[in-house]
Amino acid sequence: MSQIDDRNGGAGERRPLVNSGARDLGGLAIAVGLFLFAALIAWDGATYPERRSYAQFGPEIFPYLVAAGLAVFGVATVVMALRKSFPERERMNIAAVAWVIGAVVAETVLLYAGAGFIVGSGALFGLAARGMGRRPLWLTILVGIGVSALLYVLFKHGLSLSLPAGPIERVIDGALR
Repeated sequence: MSQIDDRNGGAGERRPLVNSGARDLGGLAIAVGLFLFAALIAWDGATYPERRSYAQFGPEIFPYLVAAGLAVFGVATVVMALRKSFPERERMNIAAVAWVIGAVVAETVLLYAGAGFIVGSGALFGLAARGMGRRPLWLTILVGIGVSALLYVLFKHGLSLSLPAGPIERVIDGALR
């Protein structure tokens, strides 16, 4: 079964929809994940202290709003999965997923090892960009380090936020004092 895909400005491209088989199990799995995240956020929000003053509710309402939004998206995802109205999905690119997972692991290891925010975030940026098809790797890591250094200066010295410091951060902090 085909339907007209009108998302790109009325070009009217025909795209097959996921209509073979009984239910869209991938869509149902996504819905379950949305419901689990909603429950986790609501549970975490329940542990926040109440800081009410003259208002009927305080900032502790925001986790509940986010959880409610995720639950609404979960319901919509269930409906779409049962109607089989998701567009056909591409096959998963395992290599790209591995690069992005490796990027997160690399940043975690570098932060734990004391390399600092700039090096860790630069590695995250470079490896994730490689997973999304950017080459060469050394250049994406250097760009990531440059952007991370700028963000470090803005966050640490502009907003007075505390970020993990390594050797590069200590040099920057010494130069900006």
